[in-house]
Amino acid sequence: MSESDEKLQKGIIELDKGNDKKAFSHFKEVFESRKDRLIRKVQDNPKSPTLMLDALYMIHALVWLRVAEAGMRKDQGVELLGKAVGTVEAARTALGPLVSGLAQWAQEKNIKVVHNKALGLLAATQDLEDMARSALDARLRLK
Repeated sequence: MSESDEKLQKGIIELDKGNDKKAFSHFKEVFESRKDRLIRKVQDNPKSPTLMLDALYMIHALVWLRVAEAGMRKDQGVELLGKAVGTVEAARTALGPLVSGLAQWAQEKNIKVVHNKALGLLAATQDLEDMARSALDARLRLK
């Protein structure tokens, strides 16, 4: 597990405990490191077919960051959760077909690592969208 994945996991655990501030801190670090990694990879190899995986990983970190921020800023919670839902929905709509195509290409080329990452990321994107929608619905019911 990468350092970013560990921090993301710690952030999710903190979020479950209700420590929104700590979760936000972890998610911010993950988002920034994934953003920097994506920028470096684009600079190093702008034609890499796996750039979309890194972009989707970065977007996942941004969604988690918005969810934690919504917990910290209760007065803006609905707006921030709405942004989280919109972000993951846009990512799924824009990158989903590309990542699916990459998974198919990787399967044809017998590149199991890329194939598995792509499929796992697609499933995680759907789970993340469901979670963000549930959080938004719950917040709207509280109002």
